[in-house]
Amino acid sequence: MKQKVYSQVHLTLSNIIGFLVSPYFLFFNLFRKKYSLKKIRVKKILILEYHRIGDVLIILPIIKSIRRGYPKSKIILICCEESYSLIDHFNVVDKIIPVKMPWTDWDFSLKKWTKLIDLIKELRLEKTDLAIDFKGDFRNNWFLWNLKAKVSMGFSPTGGSYFLTNSFKFNHKLHQRSRAEFIASKAGCGVLEKIKKNKINVNGHVVLHPGSSDYRRSWTEKKWIKLLYFLTKNFKVTIIKTPDSFKLINIIKKNNYNVDIFSGNLVEFKMWLQDQILLIGVDSMAGHLAAELGVPTLSIFGSQNPDLTRPLGDFSVIINPSRECQHKKKHWRLCANCMDEIDEEDVYNSAVKLIKKVKKSKNIK
Repeated sequence: MKQKVYSQVHLTLSNIIGFLVSPYFLFFNLFRKKYSLKKIRVKKILILEYHRIGDVLIILPIIKSIRRGYPKSKIILICCEESYSLIDHFNVVDKIIPVKMPWTDWDFSLKKWTKLIDLIKELRLEKTDLAIDFKGDFRNNWFLWNLKAKVSMGFSPTGGSYFLTNSFKFNHKLHQRSRAEFIASKAGCGVLEKIKKNKINVNGHVVLHPGSSDYRRSWTEKKWIKLLYFLTKNFKVTIIKTPDSFKLINIIKKNNYNVDIFSGNLVEFKMWLQDQILLIGVDSMAGHLAAELGVPTLSIFGSQNPDLTRPLGDFSVIINPSRECQHKKKHWRLCANCMDEIDEEDVYNSAVKLIKKVKKSKNIK
């Protein structure tokens, strides 16, 4: 797939805006003191990743790398409100600030902007030495500029390189974690260590997580039911209760399918999931959580390029259409029709093959 991280329309418009406002910010940059990362003592590090839960999970190994690189520094993470409890449970940073930016939920009210300004004032008091953004978003770079960190690092494909003290070329072909790893290396942190994962429980359940942040990433109830029909013949199966799975669970209960239902918060889900044999889901945070825990994953992708955001685990498999999208779609990246092209029996066969591979490995209990 040749698909990029940002649409061409987004790239063009944001770069035009960036160019138009650049004289204002470049003028003020003339009066800012310049620092070299090698010549300062890094006491405080701020990491910005507030988009979705999955985005934070993708960069979790990078945050651990930064922690190893700066063991005595205070690390502050700005993340979305939904991910707070889960990321806090991983215990990898010193302080977590959950936020909702005006542009993430399209709320540009005065109240929302007032909260943002208050947040900026609060973070300025931290007197950050190193601020990092891995996303390459113009708005993120603007946010970092306002914090007045001594050194700020990130990408600027959407414009605003002048917001950062250290701006790097954005590679649209790299996985999201690989780009973050590149920034971490520029901050003096080494290559990611191979972390010993939990032993895989071959007697655990096959877990189905239908939840998704966008219906164009989702599978229909009919397809999940057919997959359940195949799986329950040979495996213990649990479906996760999410806002997206209410209808599916009602069908399961009505027809008395031999399926368990898990209901709990994200921390409870994390603790329970690490003792299961496989997670099957769409392109969502659940796959990234499973991969981080060392649980095998089978992720269903539609027209979006899996090479950019797929779960990265020792036993992580992708199922996607055999051809590039041929449908007329409204979204530049996602396509519900492509999701419908994924065959349930193909998913089942891939799951069986993956479980057999897991059982032959040494990483089982």
